[in-house]
Order: sequence, then structure tokens, then C-alpha cells
Amino acid sequence: MNERRSAFGKKVRQARKEEGIGLRELSRRIGIDYSHLSRIERGKRPPPDLEVVVKIASELAIDRAKLLSLAGVPEEIVAESHDREKRNWISGSVLGKEGDLTKISAGNCILHTVKETEAEEVQLGLRPEDITLYLSEKGFSDSSARNRIKGSVSDIDNFENYNLVSVDYGGFNLEAAITDTSLEKMELSLGKEVFATFKATAPIVKT
Repeated sequence: MNERRSAFGKKVRQARKEEGIGLRELSRRIGIDYSHLSRIERGKRPPPDLEVVVKIASELAIDRAKLLSLAGVPEEIVAESHDREKRNWISGSVLGKEGDLTKISAGNCILHTVKETEAEEVQLGLRPEDITLYLSEKGFSDSSARNRIKGSVSDIDNFENYNLVSVDYGGFNLEAAITDTSLEKMELSLGKEVFATFKATAPIVKT
């Protein structure tokens, strides 16, 4: 059995039991089939995509960086995404409130965050694992992510099992972390158009 699969699955299973959460309940919360989650816990399947790893960490109160490392995400990605000064940074102008959210103009995009600010100009900081890439709007039709923007791939940095995909969104670039499987399935290459989504709770705000 692959040692990485075993260590990741063991950690998830242990944390789930400590939290008193059933297998079916956790699978419902993170959006994957319970039989798939069961195989992951038993080390029969590799760790899931980063988006799901992040959800598991949140639901089970596991340190995000530790779980990402157990999933096999290279230290270069984990360390950079948790260094406040090395995250994706987006400069924008505050347009005001839209319901409970703060509305921000950045490049050619309108973004939203739950963070409140009295500043007129801000920077939004995002971790690569908080960004999910899709090839079409249909792909994220069921997503609850408030921010949905379209851009084109400008660079792909390969690591073992994972990749940092840089996407130009017209006025700013974002790096998203994805698995080799997702990279191959999406057939990503320089210049290819992709959509990025991230939740309004994901960015930190710096003025």
C-alpha cells in the first residue's frame, strides 16, 4: 500500500472519529461519494483534489498545511500559499456593499468578499488551493462560490503530482494548484481559456 495514501487516509479517519462525524455525513459535506471516501480512508485510493482536501481540513478541524502535506502537495506550494506575502494578490477598488458582501472592481472583473473595509483601494490575498479551475460555466453551475472569472493560461509550473497554473484575468494573474490528473483531464496548455472560482470567504483583505 502506498505510504502516502495510508498516512493521509489514517489522519482523515482518525480526525473524523474524534469529531464524531459519520462517513456518509462527511462525504455529504465535502461533496464526494461515501464509498470513494471510504477507500481513501483505507488507503485504497489516492488523496482527492486540493479543493476536497481543503474541505476535509475545514470540516474536521485539521491544520490545512499539514493535511495538504500529507496529501503530497510539494512544500514549495504549501509554504508559499501560507506565507502572507507570497499569496496571489489582487489590487482593486471598493465599489460598496452588495447584500452582505463587499463588491470590488479588479482589472476586468467584479469580485466579492465577506470582509468589510472602509478603504477605497484594497488588495485581496488568495491561496492557490482556494482557487478551482473549470473549462466552462457549466462545470461550476452547482458551485456555491461567489466569484467566477474567465481568463487564459499564461504559465504552468510542474511539481511531483501537483502543478501551479498561472492564469491571466485581464489586469491580474492568479496561480491555482491542481493535480496531475486534473491537468491532464482538462488538457491545459498556454493560452487556453479557463474559468476560476473562489468563495467570498477565501480572500484576506489588505489596505
